[in-house]
Amino acid sequence: MPKLFAIVPIVNGTPDIDRAVTPYVGYVLCDRVGAHGAYLISGTGAQLIAINALASVIGLVVVTQAGNVRWTELNGVISLAVRTKLNTFLTNQGYPTIPAGRTYRQVINAVFQRVNARFDLSNFDISES
Repeated sequence: MPKLFAIVPIVNGTPDIDRAVTPYVGYVLCDRVGAHGAYLISGTGAQLIAINALASVIGLVVVTQAGNVRWTELNGVISLAVRTKLNTFLTNQGYPTIPAGRTYRQVINAVFQRVNARFDLSNFDISES
């Protein structure tokens, strides 16, 4: 099942997404970024596209796993559209922005470690069962 790394407004630890309108399967909170949570959200491809389309959501990258090959999408270079939306958010939070040419892995580590210096990408996942 695909998963989306995203920054979403947070309410009591959960993503502020109306599951009745925009459903998803599950999530894990990686850490808080002010009034937002840094999440890994699982769902169908269509569900993740709908979540990413929400104005309040900053979808960073959708990742997949096939057998032992996990999240190769993190090695891609962040798109201009995602970087622009993320940099606007980071500027509004008083954080440094992300320069061009960074991979999604570098971006997720940089952003999530700004709020939790001990963040380790390999420690976060959502069970498929």
